[in-house]
Amino acid sequence: MIIKTTIWLLTILFFCSCEKDQLPEDGIEELIPGRKIYVVGSSYNSSGHMTACYWVDGVRYELPGGAWATDITVFNGDVYTSGTSESFNACYWINQVRYELPGSGGEAEAIAVDNDNVYVAGWYDNGSCFWQNGQKIDLTINRDSQAFAIGVRNNGSVYIGGYYMNNDHYIIPCFWKDGNNRTNLTVPNGGDGEVYDIAFMDGNMRYYGGYVLKTSNFAGYTPTAAYWRHTTRTNLPLGGSTMDIYGAIGNAITINGEDVYVAGYRDWFGDTGQEGPSGGYTPQYWKNGDIYDLEEGMRTDFGTGAAYDIKIVEGDIVVVGVAPRDTINNISLESACIWLNGELKYLLDQDNMPEDLDDWMVSTAKGLYIE
Repeated sequence: MIIKTTIWLLTILFFCSCEKDQLPEDGIEELIPGRKIYVVGSSYNSSGHMTACYWVDGVRYELPGGAWATDITVFNGDVYTSGTSESFNACYWINQVRYELPGSGGEAEAIAVDNDNVYVAGWYDNGSCFWQNGQKIDLTINRDSQAFAIGVRNNGSVYIGGYYMNNDHYIIPCFWKDGNNRTNLTVPNGGDGEVYDIAFMDGNMRYYGGYVLKTSNFAGYTPTAAYWRHTTRTNLPLGGSTMDIYGAIGNAITINGEDVYVAGYRDWFGDTGQEGPSGGYTPQYWKNGDIYDLEEGMRTDFGTGAAYDIKIVEGDIVVVGVAPRDTINNISLESACIWLNGELKYLLDQDNMPEDLDDWMVSTAKGLYIE
């Protein structure tokens, strides 16, 4: 009992003494009273170094030795994040303690915790894989393949989503169950696709979010946001003509009751007859197939923003991603942001950054957890 108490106290002292920056002053900490909002990504710290990090109610926590971070979850009061180290290998953190994952040249894309098991999905220089408590389990080797999503069903089965290239050189969206059972997901005739996220309805039925390539008369193959209920695919609407819209991508999926939400962006063709920047990414989400636009950032040649994760809590729709907030010759300088019910809020405040850091706003928000 004395040993356990000592370890517990040391853990608290370490967490309280870790580097953190009070960066945002945009009201993020008051976003949803009574709820903690965790956002993971990367940004410059107060010393002017770009690092992996996460924010809790607007307070920035450094992830030591990290280049960028991709996903976040909380279990028994500990914060688990996945990402890539400064040496460009897959890793994950528990609070601020970093754990390297085997497999050179890899990236960790998603993380899930179930009881005492930590699961991380990703890839390395020989294919796709997932790691269970630090042990690498190969999914597809010796070919182009990546795993982007991971989740644990209520019966303990582990599902991983991603893609692999088949012998005909098509990119096939797929999921793996427990690492040894791959199931291909449907694509339009002659098209490709990828899975970027997994959600469970009532802890049981699996939903996969991503995109497929779909033929169109004007643009050839059009990227089209989609989701699969187990293996049944639903293509999501573009919200316009393929003469105006190049395509759309679904980056994240979540379930709220019987409702299916997918967050991502659509990509507009530029208007050559318009003065100033036009076209590029526009942030949005779909609810049961209906499109809802998110407030846009400053318009640049590359668009106005993109959504990367979405969660629903007590009727509030929370989305994280990036949106430009300043321009240099119309070049996009994307900044980490969060949308509450469509309203845009930025995570960074220039007043808390070094004055000589011209690109202080460059940052990303890739993952979201609400407690």
